Amino acid sequence: MMMSAGDSAKAHDTRGPGAFTQLIELEQQAVKITQNQPAFLPGLLQRPAYAAAILSGITGLPAGDPELTERVNLRLRRATAFQERLRGPNPPQLLVVIDEAALRRRVGGAEVMRDQIAHLIELSRLETVRLAVLPFSAGAHRGQAGTFEVHEAADDQSALFFEGAAGDELVVSDQDRVQAHRDLVEGLAATSVTGSAARQLLEKISDEL
Repeated sequence: MMMSAGDSAKAHDTRGPGAFTQLIELEQQAVKITQNQPAFLPGLLQRPAYAAAILSGITGLPAGDPELTERVNLRLRRATAFQERLRGPNPPQLLVVIDEAALRRRVGGAEVMRDQIAHLIELSRLETVRLAVLPFSAGAHRGQAGTFEVHEAADDQSALFFEGAAGDELVVSDQDRVQAHRDLVEGLAATSVTGSAARQLLEKISDEL
C-alpha cells in the first residue's frame, strides 16, 4: 500500500527485517533515489536469473530452496513495481553508481550477465535514469566501503538504507549522515562514465564476458 506524505513522517530508524519492509514503502513515494553498488547490481534493476543467482550466492541457499524462492520473488515484485514507476507518468529520478567489478563478475554465468547488462542499457535510456559506471581505472574509492541507497520523498524527508549479510539498517533521524552519503554518490558519479559512454562500456563488458 502506498504511503501518503503524512504517513512518510512516521518513518523511523530500523534494523533487521523491518528495515527492508519500511524501505519498500518509502520507495513507492520517493521522488529521487541514489544508490552506490560496489559489489552487485541494484535490486531495483535486476532480472530474474540474476536475482536468483546473486541471492543464492550471498545466502548460500541452493536453487529450489523455499526460502530462496520467497526472497527472489520479493525482490522481483519490488523491481517490477519500481520499473513500472520509471516508465509511468511521474517517474522518480534515479542515480546509480555501479563499480565495474560488479559488472564483470559472472553471476549466474555469461548469458545471465549479458541479459542483465542489456536490461541496464535499456533502462539507462530513460530520461530520469542516470547510470554511472565507476571504471577500474578509478582505483580505490570510498564507495567500496559498502552498498547503500538514499530515498528522498516529496516532503523533503530522506532515508538512508544499508543492505548487508549481518542485517539491514534504515536511518531517518540523522539527516546529516543521509546527506553525507548522498553527496558521496554524487562525487563518485562525477568520476564515473555516464550517458552514451556508459552504454558503450556496458556493451564492451558484455562482449568480453
